[in-house]
Amino acid sequence: MERPRLKRWPSPGAISTTAPSGPRWPLFATADAGMFIFGIVLLLMGAWLPSLPVTTAQAGYLGSLPLLGILAATVVCGPWLDRAGARPVLAAGLALVAAALAVMPGLAGSELLLAAAFVYGLGGGLLNTATNALVADLAALTPQDADPAARGRALNLLGFFFSLGAIGSPLLMAAAGPHAAGAVIHALAALTALVLLPVLLLPFPAASRPGSHPRDLLRVLNQPIVWLFGALLFFESGQENAMFVWAGKIAQSALGADVRRAALVLVVLSAALGAGRLLAVGWLRWLGNRWTLWASALAVIAGSLLAIAAGSYAAMIAAFLIVGFGFAAIYPTGLGLAADRFPADTGTAFGAVITLSLLGGSAGPWIASRLAAVGPRWVLAVPLVASTALLFLTAAATRRRSG
Repeated sequence: MERPRLKRWPSPGAISTTAPSGPRWPLFATADAGMFIFGIVLLLMGAWLPSLPVTTAQAGYLGSLPLLGILAATVVCGPWLDRAGARPVLAAGLALVAAALAVMPGLAGSELLLAAAFVYGLGGGLLNTATNALVADLAALTPQDADPAARGRALNLLGFFFSLGAIGSPLLMAAAGPHAAGAVIHALAALTALVLLPVLLLPFPAASRPGSHPRDLLRVLNQPIVWLFGALLFFESGQENAMFVWAGKIAQSALGADVRRAALVLVVLSAALGAGRLLAVGWLRWLGNRWTLWASALAVIAGSLLAIAAGSYAAMIAAFLIVGFGFAAIYPTGLGLAADRFPADTGTAFGAVITLSLLGGSAGPWIASRLAAVGPRWVLAVPLVASTALLFLTAAATRRRSG
C-alpha cells in the first residue's frame, strides 16, 4: 500500500510575482517612502494633540481612532493585494492619508476631526500592509539560493524608514510649535501626494492571484503556520509598544530621573531600534533568519535583566540600548519568513499576521500598566516573557519540513 504523501510547503520563490520591466530600485524607493509616511501617520496625532483645543474624552477618541482605522484596513486589504496587486492598494492608502491631512487643520475643534482621524488611519493601514507585501515580492525576484535572507534584509531596510518617519513626526511638531502645526500637517499632505505620483506612473509587479475569489484566498488562514507567525509578531509588537510607553516611566520611577533624562531613555530606545534595522540588512546575510531572531530575542532578555538590576542612570541607558537593538530585526524578519512560506499569497498572509501584531501592540501597554501597579521594574516582565516565547516560536516557525 502506498504511503500518503505529506504536503510540501512551497519553497521560497517557487511561486513568484511577475517581474516589472526596468530596474526595481524605483519601486523599492517608492515603498520606502510609503513606509516613511506610515511612520509619520502613526505618531502624528500624539504629537499634535497638545496643540489642540479638545477635552480629555475627545483626546482619547482622537488617539484611538487612527489605530482603529489601521486595524480595520489591515483586516480587509490582504486578499485585495493578492487579487489586484500593490499599486491600487498603495494608491488608495496614499490618497486617503493625503486627503485627511489636507483637511484636518481646518477641522480642529470640530467633530469632523474624528472622522478625518479614522480616515487617515485607514490609509495608514493600507500603506503598512501594501509596502511590506510589495517589498517582500520585489525581494523574492532576487535568486533565493544566492540570498535566502533577501526578504528579511529588504524588510528590515523598510522598517528603518518607518523608524525615520516615527521619529520625524514629533520632531517636526516640536520644531514648528503649536501655531505652525497646521502648516506642518499641510506640508505632510503635500509630501504624501508627491509619493502618490510614482505609484501611478511606475510599472508594478502583476498581481499574484488575479481574478481570485476572496473565499479562495482565505484558505491561507486555515494554515497553522500563519497563526504561528502571527503569534510571533503578536509578542514582538506587545513588548515593543510596552517599552515605548513605559521605558521613560521606568527610569523616572525606579531611579528618580527627571523628565528630561526620562525622555532621553525613550530617545535611546527609538534610535537603537532604527539603527539596528539598518545594521540588520548586513548581519542577516551572515546570521540568516533563524539565528537573527534568536540572537535578537536573547538581546532583549539580556537588556531587560540589566534594566531590572540597573542601579544607575547610565546602566539604565545601556540596558535600553541593548533592548532597542534586540527589538530591531524581529518584526521585519518575521514578516520575511511569512512571505517565504506564502510567496503567492503574501498579501493575505500579511493581512492576518499584521492584524495579530496590532492586537499585540494594543495589549502590551495594557498588561504593562497592570504590572506597573506592583512596581515600575515589574513592567520588564513583559519583554522577558515575550522574548522567551519568541525563542520557542522561532524554533517552531523555522523548523525544516520534509516532503
